[in-house]
Amino acid sequence: MNIYPSDIDPKSGKITYASLFETNFEGDTYFIDEDLLLIEYENDFAVDVSYHQPFNQLSVSVIYQSDWMEPVFKRVIEVNKEQLLNTLKQAIDIAEKGK
Repeated sequence: MNIYPSDIDPKSGKITYASLFETNFEGDTYFIDEDLLLIEYENDFAVDVSYHQPFNQLSVSVIYQSDWMEPVFKRVIEVNKEQLLNTLKQAIDIAEKGK
């Protein structure tokens, strides 16, 4: 599974970290970074994608004012391109609109 920058529309957000675009989830996943994608918005929201190696799952979170302990939105999903892109679109819409 490969994700490309053209697969994601961050809208008004700025992608500030993007190892997701260089990550291949097929084969050995031991060396995959936990932090995969961060999109930051001027309204103090951020969208984060993380990889959880022991479970081979991804999490997509919307963070407000750097409160990582209480995300506004969080979904844990399987490593699946369609599911990731759909969940990311949801998260980006939430971050774009704010609370």
